[in-house]
Amino acid sequence: MPSVRTEATGAVAAVLGALADLTVYDVSPAIDSETPLWFMHESPVIAPITTHDKEGVAANQVTMSEHTGSHVDAPFHFSATGSTIAQVPVDALLLRPYCKYDLAADDHQPGDLIGLEHLKAAEARAGFALQPGDVAIIETGWDRNRPDGSAGREPGWWGRNEPGLSVEACDYLAEAGVCAVACDTAACDIAVNDGEISGAHGHVHAFLPHNILIVEGLTGLKAAPATGLFLALPLKIVGGSGSPAQVVLLAD
Repeated sequence: MPSVRTEATGAVAAVLGALADLTVYDVSPAIDSETPLWFMHESPVIAPITTHDKEGVAANQVTMSEHTGSHVDAPFHFSATGSTIAQVPVDALLLRPYCKYDLAADDHQPGDLIGLEHLKAAEARAGFALQPGDVAIIETGWDRNRPDGSAGREPGWWGRNEPGLSVEACDYLAEAGVCAVACDTAACDIAVNDGEISGAHGHVHAFLPHNILIVEGLTGLKAAPATGLFLALPLKIVGGSGSPAQVVLLAD
């Protein structure tokens, strides 16, 4: 973290001092035309409006789904009466404690539903217990299936294949009082096997209707410790069902 500003005082100085001792983990992918995403959405298009060669200044037009890269799903995504992303409080995901469920060794496959027993076992291994207001992060190791991952998948595979969460697992996280559920897959609780969808209990029942946000498309979670602070700031898109967001984890 950057050095603490010497003129800061009071609570600001205390926060800066604490942040200076934390390590930042960037868990968001870069966005380009090859960024993998949910299979129903089109790839981003990034086209120059002006260039250094012609106009002396560079600017791009970016066209993409709200659900591109690491992004936040708002309640409006699955409910016409739910909050849009512009109505979600700006501090909803600002320095929230997180607990990371490392399930990579379970080797879940496309279409699998991760059970409550897997979450409980991950808690025992890491030695944490969810508290109200936490962000629950589900790490399946699915970034290995991104185009640049170790599995060597073709670009579209990641977005049409993934494990999800069982009804019991979704209800357990919701009943724990989490403020958000995050994941390294394209649709968190939704299981998909070559485009065949199952699950979705979190999107439809347990999470979004109860203002529990969903954060999808994370990468590089393996490097981050099991607990720390979660920070994401989605764009304030009027009428938005979600928004891309830079997501970072802060930890000792």
